[in-house]
Amino acid sequence: MFFERVLLPVICLGIEVFPLVSAEDVDIREVLADKGTNVTIPCGGLLTMPAPNVQWVHRGIKTHHEVLSDRSLLLRQIDVDDAGLYECGVENETAYVDRVNLTVRTEPPPLVNVTVHASTILALILWNVAGDGGHPIIDFTAQYRSAMPINGTLEQWRPISPNHISPNSRQIDVYHLEPNASYWFRVWATNLLGPGPPVEVLATTLYSDQEAELYKHFLEGAESFDTRTWVAAVCVVMGTLVVLAAGTCAVLCREWRRDGEPAAA
Repeated sequence: MFFERVLLPVICLGIEVFPLVSAEDVDIREVLADKGTNVTIPCGGLLTMPAPNVQWVHRGIKTHHEVLSDRSLLLRQIDVDDAGLYECGVENETAYVDRVNLTVRTEPPPLVNVTVHASTILALILWNVAGDGGHPIIDFTAQYRSAMPINGTLEQWRPISPNHISPNSRQIDVYHLEPNASYWFRVWATNLLGPGPPVEVLATTLYSDQEAELYKHFLEGAESFDTRTWVAAVCVVMGTLVVLAAGTCAVLCREWRRDGEPAAA
């Protein structure tokens, strides 16, 4: 009689207040937040359970984040490591009353398939996008610099016009390069939270066809060249210059003497 009148209603009331069920039976709510911000995740169940008796689990491990007096979980200055599934329930219980999946929005990830196709004085940078970090990409930025150090130091990065490349673009041209020279190229994406990490690629421009042909003719037969021929050619040139100089002096002397003779009466 006592069991039916007293204990049974208490047990039923406890079941109604704390409906612990299997985790698979609880729907997962989605929460989005930006990297570096504070996030409060409310526990949708256990409305009358004291905060010290509420347990939050992150990826199956009890979280170290602060549990507020209203049983919500406070995450400060969140990072990508804070993303994932959060579950709340009664401490020391294996069932949960609420499940929340936190997605952390970040800067854009590194671009993929970044390649550089270089000619003699031009280069074409190509890339693909692996994601936007949770916010739409605002623009792309590309830069380049010579791979040859000057006095042991690499030069500063040079901007590639336009400085803010359209978010729909997947390539950019680079002008005014030097033939047969190595350059570093880098490109990155930017969204509302800032720039993503740049991806760097090393490429070398080609020889100039005209210059290569000129060098080819200039050096043709250099291995079989006889230095005695060069000396003879120099002697002929010098002899010619001496003869020309002597003739010029003779003409000048004749003109000087003619100007110095007295005029006839």
